[in-house]
Amino acid sequence: MKIRILVILFVLVFLTALSSWSFYTRSNMDYNSEGTYFDENSLVTYNEQALLVYGMVAFIFLTLTLLTTWKLKSIIKKNPISKNRAL
Repeated sequence: MKIRILVILFVLVFLTALSSWSFYTRSNMDYNSEGTYFDENSLVTYNEQALLVYGMVAFIFLTLTLLTTWKLKSIIKKNPISKNRAL
């Protein structure tokens, strides 16, 4: 049980970092008055309205990461790991 939650926690930390980085980079783009940003290198147009979705995804992953950390902490507190016993 502990190992499964620990693996889930590592995946959630990675997804939280990835979605937060994506939200941060998109929020620092220089959008025009119409709310779009055109990247000349990759020929992609980004919309400013998508920032809300990226922020919500980052917030949801952060919340899930914190809840999983809290659950793992409560499991460890209830059943501490002794030196004679493996995970």
